[in-house]
Parts: sequence; structure tokens; C-alpha cells
Amino acid sequence: MSRSRPQLSLKGFMLLLVLALGLGGLYRFTELEKKPMHTDEAILALKTQDYWKSDFFKYDPKDYHGPFLHHATRWIGTLCGWQSDQMTERQFRWVIAIFGMGLILLPLLLTDALGRRGAVIASLFIAVSPMMNYYSRYYIMEVPFVFLLGLFISSLWRWSRSKNFLWLIIAGITLGWMHATKETFVLNLAAIFAGWVVARILIGRFDSKPKIYTFKRPSLVMRFWLPFMTILSVAAVTSVWMFSNGFKDWQGVIDSVMTYKSYLERSGGSGHEKPWDYYISLLFWRKNAFTWTEAMIGGFAVIGILSAFLDLRREQNKRSFLVFLSVYVIVLLGIYSIIPYKTPWSILAVNYALALLAGVGARMFFRNLDGVIIKSVLFLAFSLGIYHLCRQTSLAIDYAYKGQNRYAADERNPYVYSHTSSNLLELQKLIHDLTAIHPDHRAMPVQIIQSEYGWPLHWYLRNMTHVGYQSIVPAEINAPVIVMDIDKTEAVLAILNRPEILPEVTTDPTAEPLTEPIPAKPIITYESNIFGLRPGINLNVLVRKDLWNQLLIQRALSAQ
Repeated sequence: MSRSRPQLSLKGFMLLLVLALGLGGLYRFTELEKKPMHTDEAILALKTQDYWKSDFFKYDPKDYHGPFLHHATRWIGTLCGWQSDQMTERQFRWVIAIFGMGLILLPLLLTDALGRRGAVIASLFIAVSPMMNYYSRYYIMEVPFVFLLGLFISSLWRWSRSKNFLWLIIAGITLGWMHATKETFVLNLAAIFAGWVVARILIGRFDSKPKIYTFKRPSLVMRFWLPFMTILSVAAVTSVWMFSNGFKDWQGVIDSVMTYKSYLERSGGSGHEKPWDYYISLLFWRKNAFTWTEAMIGGFAVIGILSAFLDLRREQNKRSFLVFLSVYVIVLLGIYSIIPYKTPWSILAVNYALALLAGVGARMFFRNLDGVIIKSVLFLAFSLGIYHLCRQTSLAIDYAYKGQNRYAADERNPYVYSHTSSNLLELQKLIHDLTAIHPDHRAMPVQIIQSEYGWPLHWYLRNMTHVGYQSIVPAEINAPVIVMDIDKTEAVLAILNRPEILPEVTTDPTAEPLTEPIPAKPIITYESNIFGLRPGINLNVLVRKDLWNQLLIQRALSAQ
């Protein structure tokens, strides 16, 4: 008979959990405001403010995703006493960091499937994963979506263990919220269904066999259809409530279904095409000035997958769950790898599932290797691996550089995707300094002529009332501050220097002679400055000379 292996002690479990929460909180909440807003963040932040003020969310079936993030921000903001029109970058990102911390705690719902040691190690991996940390500081949909996904899977597992209908209600609500968060939830449902089918065929049931000595078996309705219909009904009501603004606007519900035609077309790439192995390299090994890798998590996950299929000592229902999770992550990674359209944050769901399986793989090592020396070497190697992940996280989020942006918005960081240049913060400061000396102050006219409408400048100039955004050079330009793509400079200057069209001289002898000369067009000169918007995209900023000179005088006086 094989010798029983001791479980991780409760004291050891709590120490590792505190370590995970401490590191996760440190990396997720520190200096959330210092990185400039990405275009996606700026759009979502302004949409959140609009929703909060109007109490109405208009769903765009072609872009920007569903209403859940905006609702969640309002819920959390209301609890924290925030005002919608006064929210800062830190507050918006703080909402995402909360969901990031929730991801660290979710493995605890799977403790009986992953093992006590496996669950807490999975939490530690999620806490120090550079990818998880980077996007937990990013006001986009992905981390809340992965949290809902994890809660959905965990709720199904808890239902299989306890048969408590409360878990079905939670699963239904989270499924509805997933649909109301991001359209890619259908890809996750496909992978979940594939995992369920394979696990049922290869292993069997997810719940424990009932210890009831009777010839009467539970009906098919009770065993499958009732739970399934409960989840589906609750999910439908939850999703419809969100898309219809509380059952008031049914166009949003219709658009939430019709949107998949648009996203099917976009899946072909739409300018975001990447090779099939892009996500694999992002997870395991990517050389980009530095070597970025989460191979420790991926390596243990591979061991966890092999253990799920080959370790016959586990109870059947636990094996079923681990096989389900293994197939889910393989299928989902395969789907995302086949689709040409790729952005780095899209793979976070795979990253999360790999962390869960990595906990299983690490648990197997610690439980099955004998000898003090071997275990000490493994513990040392494991500790060095955690340190290496922490070091990468520190670089990815600029934790080591207080008040500075070195790598968090730098293309050498593989998690950065067309991020806003830190130099743009200087541009928005310049414009706000000019409003302080302009007679109209925040009503100072500004013309922004940029092919993508200057995003995310909309966020940074949101308190100004006379800012115009154009993608092409307009016929009339007369603002004291003009921001444009560099390649539009010549066309803009041609309009600024265009001579006035004088009235035709009449030869009519009865006409009254001009008593005053027609004034010539005044010559207005501008000061030119170059700022970065995103990698490879620079802006030329023209400031009217008289205003620029006033600013220089003001700065000189302030420096004294």
C-alpha cells in the first residue's frame, strides 16, 4: 500500500496566501496613475463617465464592448464615494486592480480539486505573473472578464460538490455578466464545452457518486436539464437587464446578438494580424531587448496537464475536473492561435487557467519527491523562479522606478501594445498651462487634426469646452493652439498663410468711393513644438506666438 502524503499545513497555507495577497497588492496598486492613458482606456473612461451621468449605456455593436465594466465601476465608485466627473486615472485603474486581486483568491474555491498546496501555489503564480499584473493596472475589459470566467467555472465545480442551487444562481449571473463584458465569451464557452465533453467521455461524472442504496436513479431532468436551464435563465435575465438599461431599451439587446457578424469580420486581422505562435511566445519565451518568460508557470502547467490525464489515484470527479480544465486551456489557446486577430491581453484567460494547472503540477512535485536534500533544492529553485517572476513584474510595471515611466509604456515590454508615449503628458500640460494665461481660459480654442482624432487627448482635455477633433485638414483654421500629425504641417501652414480674398474693385462711376483702406490680413506667426503620441506617431503643436511669449514670461517669473 502506498504511503500517504501529508497535506500542506494550515499555517503554511495561510503564510503562502498572505504572501500572494501581499505581492499581488503591492504590484497592482502602487502608482497606478503614473503611466499615460492608452487610447482604449481613455475611450472606456469617458464612456463610463457618460453612463454614470446619464444612467444610460448605448451599446456599440462594432466596438468598445459591453456595459459590465461601466456598471462595475459605478458600483465600486458609489461605495467609495467617488464623483463621476472627478474620477482620475488612478481610480479607474483601481477598479481593475480589485478584480486582479479577486483572481488571486478564486483558486481557493477549487481547493478540493487542486489540493490545498496546489490552490495556494496557483494563487501565488497569479499574484506574481507579470502579464496578470500589467493588465490588472489597465482600464480595459480583460481582467474583469477573466475574473467572471474564473468565478463561473468555480461555481460549476462547487455546484457539482454541494448541489446547492445558490452556486447555479452565481454561475448564471456571472455567465450573463461575461456576455455583457466582452464578445469573445463565446470562444471561452466553446472551449468549456469541449473540455466538458472530453472529461465526461474519458473520465466520467464531475460530482461524487451518491451513497444512496436504492434502485431509483435521479431523473435526467434533475441531473442535467434543471441545472442547465437555471443557469441559462439567470444568465439571460442578467444580460438582458444590462444591455436594455434595466428593461427600457431593447435595441441594445438586439445589437448584442447582431454584433457577432461584425466581430467575425474583424477576426481576420483588421490591422492586428500576428503569426500563429504569437501567444505561445508571449507566455513562454519572448526576446525583446530583455528575455521575458513565464515558462515556470507554463512548465508546471504542462506537468499539471500530464498529471490530470495520467494520475489514476485521484477521485474520479476531481480527475474529471482537471481533465476538463486541461482540455479547456488547450482548446482555447488553439482557437486564439488560429485566429489572425491578436492582441496581447486576449490571452489572459489562458494565462489564468495555466496558473491553476501549474499549481497542480507544483503540488505533484512537492508531494512526490522524497528526501530533505531533494526537497530543499526544489524549494530553492521554486523560490528563485518566484523571484524571477517578481523581477519581470517590477520591470513591466516600472515598480522599481518611482514616478518614472521606463518600460511600462515602452515597446521593449511585450505587454505594451501601441501605448501612449509618456511625452504626451508634457503636451497636455503645455495646453493646460496656456489656458491659464489665455483670456478664455478653459474655453480657449484648440484644433486637433490627427488621423485617429487625437486619442487619448480627449481624456486629457476633457475639462476644456472648445476643442475640435478632425481627421483631415479643414478649410478653416484659426485656433491659437493647433495640434496635428507632422505630415499635415505643410497643409495647415498653407491655410494659415493664405492671403485674404479682397473685394473686386468696381468701375461704376456712381458708386461711392472707399473712405477707409481695406486692412491687410495680419500676419500671425506660430511657435512649433514636437511631441510623441504613440510609437512611430509624432505630433506638431503650433502655439500662436503672442501666447507662447506670454507663457515663457510666466514660466520665467515662476522660476524666480
